[in-house]
Amino acid sequence: MSEAPHPSIQEIADKVGVSKATVSRALRGLPGHKKETREKILKAAEELGYQSHPILSALMSSVRFKKSADYSPVIAEIHCQPWKRYLGDNMVSLKKNIRQQAKKLGYKMEEFDWFNPDMSPKRLLDILWSRGIRGVLLEYFTESEVDLSEFDFSRFAVVSIGGSALTPKFHKVEVDHYGNLIKSIKTLQSRGYQRFGVMIPKFFEKPSGFKRDAALYSVHSTIAEKDRVPMYQMEEEHNFNGFEEWMETHKPDCLLGVGEDIPLKLESLGYSIPDKIGYAHLGWHSSYEGMAGMNPHWGGVGITAINLVVDQLNRNEHGPPPHPLWVLVEGEWVDGKSVRPRSKPAARAAT
Repeated sequence: MSEAPHPSIQEIADKVGVSKATVSRALRGLPGHKKETREKILKAAEELGYQSHPILSALMSSVRFKKSADYSPVIAEIHCQPWKRYLGDNMVSLKKNIRQQAKKLGYKMEEFDWFNPDMSPKRLLDILWSRGIRGVLLEYFTESEVDLSEFDFSRFAVVSIGGSALTPKFHKVEVDHYGNLIKSIKTLQSRGYQRFGVMIPKFFEKPSGFKRDAALYSVHSTIAEKDRVPMYQMEEEHNFNGFEEWMETHKPDCLLGVGEDIPLKLESLGYSIPDKIGYAHLGWHSSYEGMAGMNPHWGGVGITAINLVVDQLNRNEHGPPPHPLWVLVEGEWVDGKSVRPRSKPAARAAT
């Protein structure tokens, strides 16, 4: 038995009594018509069983972009960190890769700030809607949990960056903090290190849901109790209150941390790197060339986030998804002179 033919845009237009162009714009979520008209069109499309073809939609979008060299649709990158906070190297890499991937897919990026004191979040979302911006990146909240239920995201294709638990839930992409710490420690164990001290500012640890803390707890279950070093959580960046005492009490032979000033602090206390202690940077970036650590690949997070937004736009999907995806981008270990070199395998005896 053959399936019933899919209704066309013209059939929807005839049912509502509007033009094909109006129907097309309404189905794509573009402005230019009354709210009541859009609701009638969507209702008629549902009653007639209309379904857009995602691949054809994406192809037609590409054709439209190429017809106008000076125009590209816009995706909003909304910064959700504290107002005017300094962006480190990894955040710069994130922004750079977001823009490059958006451009590759035919989109422009525009930056906005969730905590802009001159504009409320509600007003910001209304402005995005009025400008025809339908794709949104929330990059990224610094709290463990954030309630956004008072804001209307039903009109937008949304992806959040970072580990914060948002209400409502959207597709989200983040660095694999848990897996990266375990991978780093396993690598360092192969270099002969046994006592691992981990120090993370709470500002960085809270948005991840303290995943590195959980990873360290997991590692402790696999090593001797005498070698377990509790995490040193810095209350604030650059705040080393109690650090010297922590070092003297627990005597780690290798330190893993996030912060540009940690190696300098170690050296100032007489811990030469790597002679007296190894050091691995958990937020490694190319600016740390020569130092060992874990490259978390924030650039990959940006690329993946853009892909997820565009996928939703191509499928005409908006609002919180029924089954949100949680994508972890795996990091990569980078060797450097701040830890012991990998030992060479022993030569085989001659037979």
